[in-house]
Amino acid sequence: MKNFWRILAVTLLTAGTTWVAAGSATAATPSWLSVSTGYAHTCAVATNHSLYCWGNNSDGQLGVGDKNDRGTPVRVGTSTSWSSVSAGGDYTCARHSSGALYCWGENVSGQLGQGANHEDRLTPKQVGTSKKWVSVDTGTAHTCAKHSTGALYCWGSGSSGELGNGDYLGRDTPAKVGTSTSWTSVSAGGYFTCARHASGSLYCWGSNGQGQLGIGNVGGKAVPTKVGTSTKWSSVSAGGVHTCARHTSGNLYCWGYNFSGQLGTGGGGFSSKYTPQKVGTSTSWVRVSAGDVHTCAKHTSGSLYCWGEGSGGRLGVGDGNDHPSPTKVGTSKKWGTVSSGGVHSCSTHTSGAAYCWGENNDGELGVGGIQPSSVPVKVG
Repeated sequence: MKNFWRILAVTLLTAGTTWVAAGSATAATPSWLSVSTGYAHTCAVATNHSLYCWGNNSDGQLGVGDKNDRGTPVRVGTSTSWSSVSAGGDYTCARHSSGALYCWGENVSGQLGQGANHEDRLTPKQVGTSKKWVSVDTGTAHTCAKHSTGALYCWGSGSSGELGNGDYLGRDTPAKVGTSTSWTSVSAGGYFTCARHASGSLYCWGSNGQGQLGIGNVGGKAVPTKVGTSTKWSSVSAGGVHTCARHTSGNLYCWGYNFSGQLGTGGGGFSSKYTPQKVGTSTSWVRVSAGDVHTCAKHTSGSLYCWGEGSGGRLGVGDGNDHPSPTKVGTSKKWGTVSSGGVHSCSTHTSGAAYCWGENNDGELGVGGIQPSSVPVKVG
């Protein structure tokens, strides 16, 4: 996410949920390297590079061969060579240490990148034959990945121009974005995409109804369009309908939809912003993750802050209220990676543990059962 998840999917939370025991795969909770949150499922890479997923599994997004939800981490296959994972709306993609990409789960828009057969996949399936992928990021129904050549490729839903190839058509196999081979990172959001160029510039494309492209207006774009004039961006995260990015100065900036305060610019108004807006006064941010309608970021102190919509406890600050400014999550100063999803958030800890908080109707917190939590709870 990082990653935007279908708002209507919340109606599934009260539908009959089928649970199965995770079995021996969850007998001992591993130490975690990284964690990624989808709309209502979570996946994480362990320190031994095995892969685990948990939560909603209505479309096979957990990759365990069935469509039964899991309330605790369950191992995906037997490989111990996974290097990264990205949980999307109702699907998941991961990079193998061989350089190959694998995707699984919902495939109605071809977001798994595996050709004309758009059936759901219940276990990891390789995307094409290339073994030169560097990174992958999943959105609601489209996927983008960086190749070792420096080129970007996107596939899946293209109805809003989110694939960046100049039209509004979907693709079910990887399609190159423009001609540049100087991209450094990419983030797939709701129905738009943002990427950092080697020049330090930031480009966004796709849906722009709330200014999430940061280009000063609400007109959508089907090709990469530069965000402002700065060439000092260090990272970017595309959320549901908003975007946040870190500047080389250590400042954070957000733009786009702001109804719940997810831009972190304070209580002076909740209108959408069409250009980057500075978050507070700190110049000591390390990383940021934009979720559906909330945002979380790590500070250089090791502390974690979240802001935006707080329903279900997804901000982890002890209540269910909206917070329009960065609000500290607990007292720990030892947080690692952080991921803001649809209805929950998760973060690794320097202890090797992972913690999640927020809604838990499908077991996405990974603690067993479906009790939500407004404070971080340890996975497993």
